[in-house]
Amino acid sequence: MNKNSVYLLSGVHNFLEHTKRFILCVKKQGYPHLKVVLVNDGSTDGTEEYITEEYPEIFLLKGNGTLWWTGSLFYGIEEILRHATKDDFILTINNDCEFRNDYVETLVKTSLEHNRAIVGSLIVDRRDKLTVIDAGLQLNWAKGKIVPHERGKLTKQMSYKSIQTEIDTLTTKGTIYPIEVFQSIGNFDRIHLPHYISDYEFACRAKRKGFQLLLSYNAVLYNDIERTGFGDIPANISLNKLFNLLFSRKSKINIIDHFWFITLSCPLKYKPINYLRIFLKGLFIVSFAFPFLKLRSLLPQIKKIHA
Repeated sequence: MNKNSVYLLSGVHNFLEHTKRFILCVKKQGYPHLKVVLVNDGSTDGTEEYITEEYPEIFLLKGNGTLWWTGSLFYGIEEILRHATKDDFILTINNDCEFRNDYVETLVKTSLEHNRAIVGSLIVDRRDKLTVIDAGLQLNWAKGKIVPHERGKLTKQMSYKSIQTEIDTLTTKGTIYPIEVFQSIGNFDRIHLPHYISDYEFACRAKRKGFQLLLSYNAVLYNDIERTGFGDIPANISLNKLFNLLFSRKSKINIIDHFWFITLSCPLKYKPINYLRIFLKGLFIVSFAFPFLKLRSLLPQIKKIHA
């Protein structure tokens, strides 16, 4: 087993109870060379005081509440790179996740067995510990689709295998990266993708550079999916909600994020059609706001092209 360090990195902004459960899982890990780095981005619920008093060994970095997820990862990784040595790893993970005692060891072992691959986790709903939320993704740029593996299935329904190799991109929710990935391709893009999709872009960038992407079915994360950002479109929405759906950093369908993902990751020949899809998707969402309801008459055509 590798004797070098794993730097476990997470960003937190309030939700101290999640952080407490998260740290308990970390402290039960059997991997002996584990270092924890938390970026506290302006929490006001006593997170800083709790970590400082109860876990002084945790390396705590401070933000002012404006880092968001990508900025928190960027900040933490820049600090880790000052201390990490050859063959170390960085494991990014959200604080609303729980995991078994062999979780970190499983990720390290899988990476080493596959020539230091980037390895993601099987993400399961924490409420029932059965429903698969994320088992890796494939990208179909020709159709403008992100195709998830196994999503919605129960873990007992999945075909038995230890890894998924048909991966085009990965989330940062439980992914281990060999340190040389960052030394080769740089850090997460906090400028263009400050919150969502920066993980997908980074994994695409790494794959283009020749790093293998895998997902371990044995490294399971139990995730509180109720904390995930919004993205559902109600039947009728106000102009304020419309603006938030299209442009808020907390919106999973933020069209600016998707524009930059296409710009940074999409093959050149598929960029025009995917830019068009973004425009049509915006029209589709706008049609749910009261002043623009007449756009509904165009929905069949919009849906056809958007699909």
